[in-house]
Amino acid sequence: MTYIAILIIACIILTPLYMLILAFQINVKEHSLHIGEMKDGEQFRVFFISDIHRRKISDKLIDSLLERVDIVIIGGDITEKGVPLERTENNILQLCKIGKVFYVYGNNDREVGEPQLNSILEKYGVCILNNKSVVLKSSQSIIRLIGINDGFHGRVNIYDAFQDVLDEEIIIFVSHAPAFFNNAKKVAQPHLLLAGHLHGGQIRFGPFGIYENGAFREKENSAELISNGFGTTGVPLRLGAKSECHIITLFGKAKVKNF
Repeated sequence: MTYIAILIIACIILTPLYMLILAFQINVKEHSLHIGEMKDGEQFRVFFISDIHRRKISDKLIDSLLERVDIVIIGGDITEKGVPLERTENNILQLCKIGKVFYVYGNNDREVGEPQLNSILEKYGVCILNNKSVVLKSSQSIIRLIGINDGFHGRVNIYDAFQDVLDEEIIIFVSHAPAFFNNAKKVAQPHLLLAGHLHGGQIRFGPFGIYENGAFREKENSAELISNGFGTTGVPLRLGAKSECHIITLFGKAKVKNF
């Protein structure tokens, strides 16, 4: 057997293994966003995780987040067809250890049964944001979190979701799919927009993938985060689109405290 043939065989064997390892990495990305309406020294930290699918949330991840965030937002697809409800329940229990949890439906979530999933979410006090908003009291500013239904198997109503918004509030908007960002910006001026769903294409070859790679894009007094997600769908493999979850710090004029 020639050296080239051995190299090719090695690549065929090792590449899927490498992609499997990438799929189960824990990458916590940290972002910060200056909000003009927030007071000097004021900070508010959000943990955002989406597209968990079949993955298990480990103690290692949870321990690294304790006392570091104010709220947890699940951006949909916490489960999918074939995932045991016990695993989903354990993941929710894990996330509840960090702080108050808020959730929007993803396109795969209802595959396990909406009543069953809602029962688990309600058991642990998770707030389901289906075309509605809740007010989060920061130390000085009023922060409003707005979430919509998944848009694939549920009904989306942007106007219902935004009906209680006041001009002076800081707005965090979350949807499973980023396609609804433009709809939200037509009725209000969200400061932070969060979504997942695309997985960054999950398997990419350089700049090429089914979807664009996830990114945190900061604009004037606002930012959009499209996450690659924590888990995978279809095959449990990744390449060029790392698994990720996020801590986003909203802050006033003072410098953000480093951990």
